[in-house]
Amino acid sequence: MSVLLVTACADTGPVYPTSDTLDPWVIAPDSVTPGSDRAPHVAGERMIFRLAPGERRSSLSTGRDWGVWQNYLMGFDVRVAPGQAPAQPVTLARFLRRGDPETELVAVMLDARRGITVLGRSCVPAARLGDWHSVELRIRLADNDTGFLEIFCDRRPIWAQDGFRTTLPPTCRHGEGCATPVPRPARFEWQVGLVSPGRVARAIRVEMQRIFHHRLFVIPNRVGTL
Repeated sequence: MSVLLVTACADTGPVYPTSDTLDPWVIAPDSVTPGSDRAPHVAGERMIFRLAPGERRSSLSTGRDWGVWQNYLMGFDVRVAPGQAPAQPVTLARFLRRGDPETELVAVMLDARRGITVLGRSCVPAARLGDWHSVELRIRLADNDTGFLEIFCDRRPIWAQDGFRTTLPPTCRHGEGCATPVPRPARFEWQVGLVSPGRVARAIRVEMQRIFHHRLFVIPNRVGTL
């Protein structure tokens, strides 16, 4: 796991050491999410995720041992060629709390009409999908109202909330009556690629690079609530 000690910048989102080389976990055979219809294809320092008609999943997973009270920054660069985005929304990335029940905490979505969206907000317009764009999530995992979640697209914050329980889906403030117990032990997983709720009707192809995750110990330039 990568560890990031310093992040800083004024108005352009979290700064992290970028590398054009794929992280070892990305190309490890055991990183392919169980149940994937096909493994992603390595093309130099890029990953290509594809779904053929009738398929549902091609993704990578990591982070099963991440714990509560830890801070993480995770992200990727993505582009989608014209005509290769799905007609119906599919998941590009999602952060899960594993267990019974499994709970999706946040997801990055893609479709040909809206482009890339996160929590209902526009991240990348459909007309700009053919260019490279960065998507970053910064989160403090917390069972009480000390957690936060921030979403950055091309280094700009598009969604943020401070002071809530991040081990349940946003928004859930313990101080406002959200006292649902969180199952133990809590395990978390980050998935990137293509995940469709049903079998896709047409072929989909997405390219990603600089897929990363860092554990954070210093967190300047907080967004607050947006």
